[in-house]
Amino acid sequence: MLLAITTIIACSEDDPFTGISVTVPSNLQMTVQSNANAVGLVNIIPTAEGASYFKLNYGDGSAEDRLDVGQSGTHQYPEGTFTLTATAFNVIGDSIQATQSITVAFDPPSDLVLDITIDQVNTNVITVTPSATNAMSYDVFFGDVADEEATIITDGSSANHSYTASGNYDVKVIARSGSVTTIEATETVSIVLPAVQLGFPIDFESDEIDYGLISFGNADLTIVDNPDMNGNESSKVVQFFKSDGAEVWAGGVVELPNPIDFSSETNITMDVWSPKSGATILMKLENSADGNIFHEVMTVTTTSNAWENLTFDFSAIDQANDYSKIVIFMDFGNPGDASDYYFDNITQGEGDGGGGGGNDDIIVMPIDFEADIEYAFTNFGNAATDVVDNPDASGENTSSKVGHLNKASGSETWAGSFIDLTDMLDVSAGTTMTMKTWSPKSDIQVLLKIENQIDNNIAVEIPATNTVADEWETLTFDFSDLDATQSYGRVVIFFDFGNAGDGADFYFDDISQQ
Repeated sequence: MLLAITTIIACSEDDPFTGISVTVPSNLQMTVQSNANAVGLVNIIPTAEGASYFKLNYGDGSAEDRLDVGQSGTHQYPEGTFTLTATAFNVIGDSIQATQSITVAFDPPSDLVLDITIDQVNTNVITVTPSATNAMSYDVFFGDVADEEATIITDGSSANHSYTASGNYDVKVIARSGSVTTIEATETVSIVLPAVQLGFPIDFESDEIDYGLISFGNADLTIVDNPDMNGNESSKVVQFFKSDGAEVWAGGVVELPNPIDFSSETNITMDVWSPKSGATILMKLENSADGNIFHEVMTVTTTSNAWENLTFDFSAIDQANDYSKIVIFMDFGNPGDASDYYFDNITQGEGDGGGGGGNDDIIVMPIDFEADIEYAFTNFGNAATDVVDNPDASGENTSSKVGHLNKASGSETWAGSFIDLTDMLDVSAGTTMTMKTWSPKSDIQVLLKIENQIDNNIAVEIPATNTVADEWETLTFDFSDLDATQSYGRVVIFFDFGNAGDGADFYFDDISQQ
């Protein structure tokens, strides 16, 4: 199960990343499979969120391998049982570690048995648990997709699968050891879709549905009686308890048996009860097989101790992919403080205007600072940013409100600020950005950076040089290198980049996408 990732702020005065969000690696996993080219040859593919590179210790006394993201380690083992250790590192050296025991046998696998069980409630869901003598790993094929890619599991593990239609399917499993010889077995399963199947709206009222709630990060999700019938008359809701000290990314998962159809509706709404106003609620939709395929939307509660309906706009989601996991985070970004949250009625469709108090509370392109909302900037490197009256309403900018960045005397050369968009940037709407700037000096470098709100390794930054002093001008930034398959929701601004602060005031406005 895919965990969300936490954000930390470095604090060393000598650290060039001071004040900049850097993600700590999480969800470190290893895919282990024997290589058919030689006896004892094994492929290991490490994956982790927020990782820049990996180190693999093969557990047999050989030297470690350093791997970039997406690379696999290929290692020649002798016979025996070994403890494989993977370490994932981010750009500043933070790391997490995971171990896995593997047994390498040169004899071919034998006596392959397929243990296939069908869920008694969700009768289109199966669990395959193969076993075989000498087996190291298994390739599992569920038989319902043309040109199906194998689901690879290690010995002692299981593979789950949801079928979208009733019928008979041939489940094939290939067992692999350290030998180049494999064996396979096939078993037919008869699938009948359940009479009542989990789908929208998800209201947690049915006794005939296994909602399959999964918790992580020291959150605890359970279906309980509704503690507050005012504003939500449902009898059953989900209690989300974020225990004291729980991870900032603590959350839970509801998995649908079928991918969500976004062809006619891209909004998802959810009733939320929060003990605090201003809490960030993050909804993340994931592919059931590949947690790296996801799209996430954040919104903020506007009331406390009362139900409100929040809307999550997934119009920017890549509809070429399938999404069936709904991942929910309460008070995202803050550690747990033993608070209870509740959610209910997850629905595909328009909400009632909750989730930030209506459109006026939404920060989207263009950013012109004219709306009567809080533009929440996060500063780093001893910069300070706020919204002020335009000090020079003339020339190219006669707006009444503008952004103001003070680069204090002695502040870092990379001092700046960022603001998060309510929804992800729609890259298809244009990759040219413009920004009006006012500087007390000309020929300075203005750097504009667009990045993922959680993983700042997913980012593109473009510099521009201003040409005038003490007047407004419009700078253009070419973001044609933005990857349309990624999510970008953070705008980062640097003035006089590369030079230490000298107390100067800079102004900016009308950040636009073309």
